Amino acid sequence: MEFTGERYIPGVGGSIALEHEHRYRMCLDAVKGKTVLDIACGEGFGSSLLSKNAEFVFGVDIDPEAISHASETYDAENITFLQGSCSQIPIEDNSIDIVVSFETIEHHDEHEQMMLEVRRVLKADGVLIISSPDKKTYSDLRNFRNEFHVKELYRNEFQELLTKHFKYVAMMGQRIVYGSAIFKEEGQGEIQSYGIESVVPTPGLPDPLYLIAVASDNQGWDEKVRGGILEETVYRSEAIIERAHQHSKVVEEMRAGIALLTGTMSAAEMIDGLVGKLSAAMSIAATLDEKLQHLSDELNLKGENNVSVSNSPARGLKLMRLAFHRDGRPRGWLRKLVLKDRKLGLPRESTKRILLKKDGRVRPCFQKWYSRYDASPELHFNLEYTDFLREILKSGTVARAETLHIVTTPHTKIIAQLIQEALKHSRFKFSSSTVMPEKFEHDLYVVVAPQMFALMPPANKTIIFQMEQVRASSWATDEYLGRLSKSLAVIDYSSDNIAALHERSLPSKQLYYVPIRPLQLQPEKNEVERDIDVLFYGSIAAERRGRYLNALSEKFNIRVESNLFGDDLQDLLKRTKVVANIHYYEGALLETTRLSEALSFGARVVSEESVDQLDRTDFADLVDFVPVGDIQSYLSKIQKALDGWDGPATVDKDTDFSGMTYHLVRVLNGIGAISPEEVFDLCRDLRMPSARAVLALPEQTERYNFAKRNLLPDAWLFNGLRDIDGWKGCARSYKFLASQALRQDFSNLMIYEDDAGFQIEVRERLQIVEQYLSQSSDWDVFSGLLSDLSDDAVVTKVANFGGEEFLHLNSVIGMVFGIYNKSALEMLARFEIVGNDTQKHTIDRYLEALCPKCITTLPPIASHSEHLISTLWPVDNSATTRMISRSLEKLDSKRLSVVHSSGS
Repeated sequence: MEFTGERYIPGVGGSIALEHEHRYRMCLDAVKGKTVLDIACGEGFGSSLLSKNAEFVFGVDIDPEAISHASETYDAENITFLQGSCSQIPIEDNSIDIVVSFETIEHHDEHEQMMLEVRRVLKADGVLIISSPDKKTYSDLRNFRNEFHVKELYRNEFQELLTKHFKYVAMMGQRIVYGSAIFKEEGQGEIQSYGIESVVPTPGLPDPLYLIAVASDNQGWDEKVRGGILEETVYRSEAIIERAHQHSKVVEEMRAGIALLTGTMSAAEMIDGLVGKLSAAMSIAATLDEKLQHLSDELNLKGENNVSVSNSPARGLKLMRLAFHRDGRPRGWLRKLVLKDRKLGLPRESTKRILLKKDGRVRPCFQKWYSRYDASPELHFNLEYTDFLREILKSGTVARAETLHIVTTPHTKIIAQLIQEALKHSRFKFSSSTVMPEKFEHDLYVVVAPQMFALMPPANKTIIFQMEQVRASSWATDEYLGRLSKSLAVIDYSSDNIAALHERSLPSKQLYYVPIRPLQLQPEKNEVERDIDVLFYGSIAAERRGRYLNALSEKFNIRVESNLFGDDLQDLLKRTKVVANIHYYEGALLETTRLSEALSFGARVVSEESVDQLDRTDFADLVDFVPVGDIQSYLSKIQKALDGWDGPATVDKDTDFSGMTYHLVRVLNGIGAISPEEVFDLCRDLRMPSARAVLALPEQTERYNFAKRNLLPDAWLFNGLRDIDGWKGCARSYKFLASQALRQDFSNLMIYEDDAGFQIEVRERLQIVEQYLSQSSDWDVFSGLLSDLSDDAVVTKVANFGGEEFLHLNSVIGMVFGIYNKSALEMLARFEIVGNDTQKHTIDRYLEALCPKCITTLPPIASHSEHLISTLWPVDNSATTRMISRSLEKLDSKRLSVVHSSGS
């Protein structure tokens, strides 16, 4: 019989084999000497297995083809196969000891009639052993629909159906597990179950996909059907089978490609010829490297960058799909051929000639490989995100948006409330719901926890707020990532999640960091009585949470809620003094949503520390943190919070650029929904905490973490504005910071970029620099690193102060580190993007063209960290090393000319 993907056929292997065969094997002891009915027996393998121990087995199935196949395949004296259905079983009354029904009940909706028929054919003390997928874990939590299933049941529905017809029902759980087994070498022993985070055995199987029930009027059957383990070699696991299948497919595709190329030539001859040509080409390429480098050095680097941007495979060329992974890495079989050119984002010309015809079409031998990428909407969308957003920006539809509808689950209703509160001064008219609208008539949608909804708005209207802990969540499947990709932007509250999503090939330009922060949602007046001392809400399935809750319940008046959300939960929070936040497992990220919700409604919070604690300093003054696993310290903190209770917790509105207001505005600006002018207006109440700003992007986690480790005293991280073209986002960030500094009446502003490196003595040197600059206002910019000095630049003065040599000149270029006097801030604030030529329209070229009065030092205050990847150009920073070196040599030469001239 043909395998359809649902009905099990022996020999298929993988998870489906383990699931089906285990169910029948667990019945082998129970069926000894019994008359058995296998209802919906399929192709008959299970009936045959049971017949080894049973006195007689009836296999019944609705499919005549299955019955014919089973009768021919399994020919034994104590087995017979009959055509019938669950609602019309062709068996006499009171004739069966055991009915087994696996993979049956979900395939029809005549459940009541099936139970009546089973009771009819069973003897008075007979037993039904039946399986059913748990709709919650099988479908709902996985956002999955099995097209073969007609009616699935939740656990309580399944149990209610059985208890209606049988006095005793024992439930078991089943799912595929990855783990370790330890058994006694002799005799039988108790089996204990541990979670990977647990040191105490737990009963049952957490979150089973399938439920197996033993139902009878005779309670004795419960002891005859035992759970256990069905072991299989790892080489027959689904992952290994899939890998082998993929390898076989690739081999077949390569063979087909070779056959198309060779014609009359043998495959071996063709391979030898290609290898020879490839070796010769690589040899020639090696000899040309030096000449190529000399030519490259003569070009202006940003000119090269501009070329690579405009011709980059990331533009959605066919070559990109064929030659590169979604994250930009060359595919393995082409790696050596294209590796040297990867930094510039371009494959070799020889690669193009191999893969593509002159007209740009993929050669036939590679067409099969290419077609699956071309045909896949999800992959195609990932590759085309840049083009997709450019078209949206060009159309102006998002820029004209007026209505924004937020769709969230009851669990995450607080996110919708926080978004509306943070953006209440924007032009948008907000609405929200906990169900997906049937029609998508609003201009924009924010969907929180998208895996919980079967239908999504169109990609060109959708912003997704991603809530899962990506590295740990079972939700983070390829299907889920495909859903995320179909959006204008993906928002995430965790930098670790963003790094994980980028590692899983979601485009970095699509990802936006937005912290979840509490906002004052509890009205100051009409305060209700706080009659709940301690509240815990969340899943109580985790064993470690159970230990905490047991300890808390012995000492405090605690209320535990495991299935309460939305308005009902928020009503409780208004009555609560202290919320107990306990991680589901060790190594968890901080549950910022739960913390923010509790604080927003006036409850105080005691929480375990988290693995991302250093990223959550904003909660340090709002939450009492306790080391993970220290229950006694946790109890003490709860007691201290109750003893010190003097009224509801209060949270301040956003006052700086680290909260939700700015970051949500930043997202909307990045996708073109809010103009730069609106950004400045919406941030009018926000203040820069100091005159030392670090321009950074939290979505570029390596660079961001580098910047955090290298913060200068009093410096703060400004998460820069975004644009589909990185250099434009950078320019607008400088303009914004300069405008904000003028608004706050700063005399000057230090801005350095996240890849700026410093020597250990930088603090002392910087103090001398600031003292020198304070002596006069006759300067515009102090540059900590002139990265590409113009040949026309003139050093007008060399001065010594505090052991530093200060150079005055009429030109500035490079913005790795700068101190901008008020005059320069006004220059930056007037900047406008007037074109796309990176030779003259970038903000550093704009500033250079104004010939500001610049001061710098030799050696420079800052360096450019070579190991980091540029966020503006498709190169890493090492590509700028020679340019900076030449610039500094040029500066030193001009300095010496002035020194010698003054000396003579």
